[in-house]
Amino acid sequence: MKKIIIIFLFYGCPVFAQWPGYFYTFELKDSLGNIIDSTSKNYIMKTVPADDKDVILGIRICDDNKTWRFYEGGYGDLNKIQKLRIVKTVDEYDEIMIIEFPGTLSGGEQKHYMNLFAGTLIFKRGAYTVKLPEKDAEWDNLKEIKICPDGVNDYSFFDISRFQNSK
Repeated sequence: MKKIIIIFLFYGCPVFAQWPGYFYTFELKDSLGNIIDSTSKNYIMKTVPADDKDVILGIRICDDNKTWRFYEGGYGDLNKIQKLRIVKTVDEYDEIMIIEFPGTLSGGEQKHYMNLFAGTLIFKRGAYTVKLPEKDAEWDNLKEIKICPDGVNDYSFFDISRFQNSK
């Protein structure tokens, strides 16, 4: 009987696993206020892992063609800062911006990895680290917004945009 139950559970019941990870979403504009989207041919984006462990990174544009979705996942290193390298090429001259995405393990009551909306970031040469709330109360009071649906993943994001221009 045990064999029948095991066979049934193995073949008869589909099992789904949640791949650990989180998303950041953001809009990216140039210094003149123009949206950098999938048609902006002078910009090349490449994810840069913190190290070569089992981390999966990705960047893609959302259906609205103005919001970018940065993904970090895997079975380790979710607490490390991962990077997105953006190269702007103009007349054989490159400007490079590195956006650093810290792990999204929240403070506050629940302490879990959250999907976050960082707001509008402006392309500029150098490094920029996305800022997170510092206090538990700030984590607990984040507004939840719905953006960037893709039919598979959650499209609820917590808005941290107000922290990007502070300090």
